[in-house]
Amino acid sequence: MGFQRIILVHYHEIGLKGHNRATFEKRLQKNLEVLLGAYPVVTIHRIAGRLVVFLKEGTDHAMAVACADAIVGVPGVARVSCGFKGERSMGALGAMACAALAEAGPFESFKVAARRNHTDFPIDSMQMNRDVGAVLCAAFPDRRVQMKGPDVTVGVEVVQNAAYVYARSVRGIGGLPVGSSGKVMALLSSGIDSPVALWRMARR
Repeated sequence: MGFQRIILVHYHEIGLKGHNRATFEKRLQKNLEVLLGAYPVVTIHRIAGRLVVFLKEGTDHAMAVACADAIVGVPGVARVSCGFKGERSMGALGAMACAALAEAGPFESFKVAARRNHTDFPIDSMQMNRDVGAVLCAAFPDRRVQMKGPDVTVGVEVVQNAAYVYARSVRGIGGLPVGSSGKVMALLSSGIDSPVALWRMARR
């Protein structure tokens, strides 16, 4: 296949932190590095408002999913997506999209959501949506395109020196990274309110 497996780690609230944003991003990156020590991870980089976990060559889909599922439970993570990194060409984007969608699990409908972060790539987001969508329609003729509420959204992101394509996405628990806030003590009673409140504080 020739593409490197990656896991994209998305976050929401951290992106609103202004001048302190880098501090929160670095804390989340450190937390992931500790968590993923036993997994086949090459490195973790910060790019364009998210973290990218680069997996070792030869890592299979099952191991990538296991790694992604471990990340889902980390505070500060809003969404985790399994995918591929490749060159910035329409041929590579189409091939990665087919590979990612094939590993997304059962689905009946899909759409493409492309984003061009650097305008030095000559094809804009709308045209990428159409071109990658056409490739997927040809590869999966028994599946339908659905713009609202599809079973799977194929994400295509073109950055400065590479492209990332993903399809399997799982929602994270959100909040802020562990270690980025102060300490809190909570009192637990026999009811449900106090553990729920504790959980919500722990995420923050």
